[in-house]
Amino acid sequence: MAKNEASANAATALEARTMALAEELRCLVCQNQSLADSHAPLALDLRAQIHQQLAQGRSEQQVVEFMVQRYGDFVLYEPPLNSSTALLWFGPALLLAAGVAALRGFWRKKA
Repeated sequence: MAKNEASANAATALEARTMALAEELRCLVCQNQSLADSHAPLALDLRAQIHQQLAQGRSEQQVVEFMVQRYGDFVLYEPPLNSSTALLWFGPALLLAAGVAALRGFWRKKA
């Protein structure tokens, strides 16, 4: 009975590690949800991939590196700032600035 209990505890710990890591990665389909929150088929597959790799003894960092290598920095909720991710970091601010400039131009033409 102790062996079954230890096995159940290990499975629970593995599932907790899987979900914690899935919280840090973005769903590539939904884009505004983590892999843990998404019910998209791709998110389910990626969670299974995370679970499998952790069960094989890989560290969380190794799994993240695998996901980034395969899907790019976009899979990270907080991608590193570099030339390929600059639009992710500054895009919302640029859109806001463009909107403000458009509104100013509209108001100036009205006045």
